[in-house]
Amino acid sequence: MKELLKFYATTQGRLNRLRYFKYGLILGLSTFVISVLLQFSAIMITGVEDGLLVKTFSVCVGIVWFFGYLTLVIRRLHDLDKRDLWAIGALIPYVNFVFGIWLLLTPGTKGNNQFGSDPLAE
Repeated sequence: MKELLKFYATTQGRLNRLRYFKYGLILGLSTFVISVLLQFSAIMITGVEDGLLVKTFSVCVGIVWFFGYLTLVIRRLHDLDKRDLWAIGALIPYVNFVFGIWLLLTPGTKGNNQFGSDPLAE
């Protein structure tokens, strides 16, 4: 578990397409399950479906998901030999959809680049 948390907390290194998809899926599904459980717990505690506790849990889970997703995007960009600033594409509505497909479908640079060794060679 500690290794998994460390993996989502770093922007160093490169991430190939398959791992980007796999870790993004794990992040998304786990965030959904945790969010549902926390919201259900908040509703059971307060008895209010749209109360402050439910909204607070939702915002906290959303912030954690956002930073985990951003680290995945940055590491995927590193595999494409692009700088971190390109991650802005993931933040712009409508552009983020095309940007995400581009990240998922574009092969990374072969061999070493300025961000590290080729993840497919490891």
